[in-house]
Amino acid sequence: MDDREFELTIFGATGYTGAYVLRNLILWQDIEKKKRTIAVAGRNKGKLSNLIADTAVQLDRQSSIDSIGLIVADVNDDESIEAMCKRSKIILNACGPYIKWGETVVKACIKEKTHMVDISGETLYIEGMMAKYHEQAKEAGVYIVSACGWDSVPTEIGLNYLKDKFGPNQMHSAESFIRGKPSKSSKASINHGTLDSIAEMIAHFGEIPAIRKKVYSTLFKKPRVEQKYPLKKVYYPRKIDGKGWTAPFITENIGLANISAQWIYETEDEQPTQFFEYLVFPHIIFSILFMIFQAYLFLMCSCSITRKLITDYPKCFTFGIFSKEGPTRKQLEGLSFSTEIVGKGWTPPANAKNPTSPPDRTLTCLISGPDPGYETTSRCMIQSALSIVDESDKIPFTGGVLSPGFAFRRTSIRERLNRHAVTFEIIN
Repeated sequence: MDDREFELTIFGATGYTGAYVLRNLILWQDIEKKKRTIAVAGRNKGKLSNLIADTAVQLDRQSSIDSIGLIVADVNDDESIEAMCKRSKIILNACGPYIKWGETVVKACIKEKTHMVDISGETLYIEGMMAKYHEQAKEAGVYIVSACGWDSVPTEIGLNYLKDKFGPNQMHSAESFIRGKPSKSSKASINHGTLDSIAEMIAHFGEIPAIRKKVYSTLFKKPRVEQKYPLKKVYYPRKIDGKGWTAPFITENIGLANISAQWIYETEDEQPTQFFEYLVFPHIIFSILFMIFQAYLFLMCSCSITRKLITDYPKCFTFGIFSKEGPTRKQLEGLSFSTEIVGKGWTPPANAKNPTSPPDRTLTCLISGPDPGYETTSRCMIQSALSIVDESDKIPFTGGVLSPGFAFRRTSIRERLNRHAVTFEIIN
């Protein structure tokens, strides 16, 4: 794979997130002071050329842009996808919804022995690819890692950081509390691509239990651990430390954290850590409204007729939260997030293997970064890809379809994200 024409190929580069991946990859080269061979790929050659030209103007980096390759590849044309993979060491796949188009790229990557990362948050796709292709990817020596955006990477890396600080078999559970800081300039909507993925995930929601059961029966030999002190999950608004009100944030992130914990249990005999996640709002009314909006999205996307309405007219049917246009770069300036992952565990010699009392120790990891949807997501995707390109010797097995928390546990991704303005620190 060392003789490939390109180290990193961004597929779906002309999409909203793909453009941010290209921009931040070029900026990362300045931080890293290392030249990378990069290509952009998609089905429209004209749009790809315009993207390269526009990025050169935005960054005033004509010399960096001139060497970028251009690959025409259409997800509906298997041969073109395979040709793209044949020229690349790793594909950064930003072409969603992944339930529709992701498997084509996964199959091509395995066939051509090319690594891949994507930013999917779609449970059925992510876990389906694990169950279906893990052994094939392993035999091919290929790493396929989904959910490499803001949804999962900061949380999974933060959980690993806490586990290391607690020590082996000392951590019991963790709760994640996510806060967003809005831009002062103007309200930013979310690009409709995210909504399309949510809609597809909800449409296939009933299939998830069977796929998850298959993942655990196919990938793991050890049975799931029966927890003596189960983590209490709160599904209603609650006030925390006088700093805001929570709402449960039900995403694939929770399922992936559990899968990573099971992988670590399999390979390192470390007891699985329980995990749950919340958004935090300044007032209880916002927490309630968010929970109502989640229920509304689920109902709208459960029926094919209303699902088409909400995806065809996102601005109207999501009250401006999603739109076809998405946010402008100016609207994203000033947006940021912070996440506190509060870990609980035991003071040695007590531990998770033989607990005789509830956890008596708390550590918190604070994660901060710029706009989560595009800036942080693109940076996480880049650093995930570079973990595979530069540190494959630190990734488990010789290949496979893995979760981010397990794949990148022993790499330097946290340190590189710190340098890329997505920071991690232990605050108590």
